This record gives sequence, structure tokens and C-alpha cells, in this order.
Amino acid sequence: MGLGLLGAAPARAESPERADDDAPKRYSAWQSDRATPFVSLATDLGIVYARPRLTIGYGAPFWNYVGLEVTAFTTNSFAQPSIGWRASLPFLDVILTGREVYPYRRRFPTPKEHYDWRDIHLDTGGRRSVYRAIDLEVGAVAPVLHGGVFLNARPVVVDAPPDSPLYEEVLRAVMVPPFALGLRGGYLYGIGESQDWKVGGMLEYVVLPGRPANVTRAGPVAIVTLAKSLDGFAAFSFVVSSPDSLGIEDGTYAFLGVLHRWAGRF
Repeated sequence: MGLGLLGAAPARAESPERADDDAPKRYSAWQSDRATPFVSLATDLGIVYARPRLTIGYGAPFWNYVGLEVTAFTTNSFAQPSIGWRASLPFLDVILTGREVYPYRRRFPTPKEHYDWRDIHLDTGGRRSVYRAIDLEVGAVAPVLHGGVFLNARPVVVDAPPDSPLYEEVLRAVMVPPFALGLRGGYLYGIGESQDWKVGGMLEYVVLPGRPANVTRAGPVAIVTLAKSLDGFAAFSFVVSSPDSLGIEDGTYAFLGVLHRWAGRF
């Protein structure tokens, strides 16, 4: 999930300045009932990745809208341009995306039961594992107690030779084409009245048909709201069980960065 990991942003509690019992709750600084055409840019920057995401849509940006989304995603291990359609409600996100994945240092490994990091690295020889994929990502979030529960499902269909296993960069697991499924859920507790700080944990489960077992990961998550247009994120999801031994760099999911949002209405 990049930050797609968490699906929609966890719900915010009512801000102190809106504490009147008759006032509607404010779950986001972008919350609005006004629907217009808009252009928005959401940019993730962190260690070590960058993901600018341009959206042309209709509705309330970053809150309630439909639109076309173009993304350029690069990390220290792969580049991934993508284009897709997105429908976003306050507590539900649906994204259908086509992407081209160009790994800098991955290869198609030789089919076997168990892989380690040497089996998927290009510097040990072999053919670079360039592939295309179509993702349907569905994310939901709900306010619970003083925070929010999030759930995310991401079925992935990969265009690659069916007899060539590959390391799927987004799911961070070795799959057998053409299908895999990433599932993720967790809870974030909001600290303080305005819940500008949120801390919690997540559980990931990656379904890998054709492999001897699936992958389970778990770990902590934290989000801090720095301004209306700026959030900080941190997460580390370590391996609980896996058919492979890919190590910390290739087997876990981790990120540390910021997300900046901008939108212009017409």
C-alpha cells in the first residue's frame, strides 16, 4: 500500500473548536459538502521512495469524489508508472489501477519451494522481472472508540509467464502468476482531543496461490497530522510466517515519510 497501505485516512475526532454538541463532527480538514471539478496532487516522500499522484476528478478532493488518477512511483528497488480510476467516499475507497513495474535489481527466479534474497536479485544472474499488473484496491475505515479501524483488500492480476514466479513489489512476496491477494487491517488510536497523533498496529495476510504457504506480517503504525496539507507516516510490518526467507530488506513492509496534499477547484 506506499501509503495505500492504510486505505482511506483513519477517522478524526471532532476538533476542539467544533465542540458544540449541535455542530457536525469534523473527520478531516478536507471535509466538504461542495462538489466541483478539481485537480489534486498528493505527493509521498520518504526513505527511500517518492510517489506523486495526480487526480482529475469531480466532488470534494481528498474526501468524496470520483476521478482519473495518474501515479509515478519510485523506490530504491523499482519504478512504477500507473493509471487508474478512483471512487472515494468519506469511509470507503475503491481504486482500479493498471501499472507497469520495472525492477532495478530483481529477476525471475527458478521455480522452487523456498526462496531467499539471492534467488530474486538480478546481480546473481537471470532475466529482469519486468511485468504488468492490474489491481483492484478496496479500503474501508470506521471510527471506533477514540480512533479508527481500517481494512484493505488488494487482488492483483499479473501479466507474466505462468511458469515464472516473480517478486511482486507492492505485495512484497514471491508469487506464481497470474493472481495474488493482499489483505490488511488494523486499528489506530487517536491521541488528544483533535487526534493529530494516531498510533496503533496492523496485520497483513498475503494469499499466494501455487505457493506452499501464504505470508503473514504484523507491526506498528503511526500517523501525525502536521497541517491540513501535510501528514507524517511510519510503519514496520515484520514477517510472522512465510514460505520464504527474504530478509528484512525484501521480506518486510516498512515506510517512513510525509504526505503533502494540494487541490484546485474549478
